[in-house]
Amino acid sequence: MIVKDKAIGVINVYTKEPHHFDEQEVNVLQIVANQAAVAVENTKLMQESLKAKEALETRKLIERAKGILMKMNNLTEEASYRLIHKKSMDTCRSMKDIAESIILMAEFQK
Repeated sequence: MIVKDKAIGVINVYTKEPHHFDEQEVNVLQIVANQAAVAVENTKLMQESLKAKEALETRKLIERAKGILMKMNNLTEEASYRLIHKKSMDTCRSMKDIAESIILMAEFQK
């Protein structure tokens, strides 16, 4: 299985009886392998894209929560970040969860 001149896997074909694959059979198997390789590569790229999107979303939420803490408590950006990080560590919750909680709390106070 080859994508962009890079081997990413192998497809093994077995038969019950010894069999010599002719050129046409090898070509068909190569086409199947290449299509499978493209599918695997596309899945990998999609997963990476989703991971990057999630990281960006998390970063935006944390930035928004930091802004709220800075405004409400007259904190520096660094102090706000440390507060979110500490709360995350203390409660065993993700920083994204803490940021979402801060944002929700601020919306209730409006």
